[in-house]
Amino acid sequence: MPAHFVKNFLNCALVGLTVAVANTTLAHHSLFAFYMDTFMDLEGVVMGLELRNPHISVTMLVENESGEEEIWELAGDSANAVERRGITHDTLRVGDRVRVAGYPSKLGYKSLLITNILMPDGKERLLTERPRPWRWSEPPAETRAIAAETSLGRSIFRVWSFGEFMQLRSPLMFTSAAQTAIAAWDPLTDMLALQCVPPGMPNAMYSPYPIEFIDEGDQIRLRIEEWEAVRIINMVASEIPDDAPETPHGYSIGHWEGDSLIVETGRIDFPYMDDAGTPMSEQVRMREHFSLSEDGNRLDYENVITDPQTLTEPAIWNAAWVWVPDKRIMSFECDPQ
Repeated sequence: MPAHFVKNFLNCALVGLTVAVANTTLAHHSLFAFYMDTFMDLEGVVMGLELRNPHISVTMLVENESGEEEIWELAGDSANAVERRGITHDTLRVGDRVRVAGYPSKLGYKSLLITNILMPDGKERLLTERPRPWRWSEPPAETRAIAAETSLGRSIFRVWSFGEFMQLRSPLMFTSAAQTAIAAWDPLTDMLALQCVPPGMPNAMYSPYPIEFIDEGDQIRLRIEEWEAVRIINMVASEIPDDAPETPHGYSIGHWEGDSLIVETGRIDFPYMDDAGTPMSEQVRMREHFSLSEDGNRLDYENVITDPQTLTEPAIWNAAWVWVPDKRIMSFECDPQ
């Protein structure tokens, strides 16, 4: 590490602590805080590293174009996601000099949502499960290629890896009451992820981490890595009972249409539809469609959401998972910081 970095470490650490407190929300489910259409690079020395869920954080000492030293706070994906990419406390350490790239803060902080990192060994790694171009090197050989002889066939009962991030088919159309509630929502104080409160449906499904379907006969157990969530899908009932308990994930019933799984969910007790403060009422209903590809290695998803108190027309979300051999569900402990 250069001597002038070491000399000023104590002073910079105090500044960094102040910035970290101000930027606490930037490390937790807060894409709203970054310019997602602007990309920038930084190079510097790692002064602090926390590999935690739901998002890792890195404090980096950077020398700007004027030769002045600055503390930057970097947020990345979850500890689980970066561990799958080969980033641990053994491969990235305090004192390492690295290069990073990502999205800058909208709020005027020296903060970056990082997606790419050039490691001390000169190898580039991604810090996200979401699709992202390689910045300084050619991408490695495709790791999702699946040999025909290793395919599990057309079965939904396996661990599925992130394929395509959840996307709205068309913009949400809000009632006037919902518009008022959204305008009053303050992400700095109202975002439940800041307190490590696991999301209810439908947001529980909107994560770029593995999920697993387990056949339990009269019911299906759906495990979601993020927040270690578990959904139970009743495969016997034809209607959602009026006296079913209200829970954050609601009460789900399912049936098969061919080899596609159809799930209807109601009785949801959770205030928000997403991480942007979209309100949700007790009248919300969801119809999910999990559809296998012809080769059985891709799972397409559609969720049609109706809520007359919030939406003037149904909202339709689409996503996809893929099968990657040897992928497993990891534990997920959230650190509210």
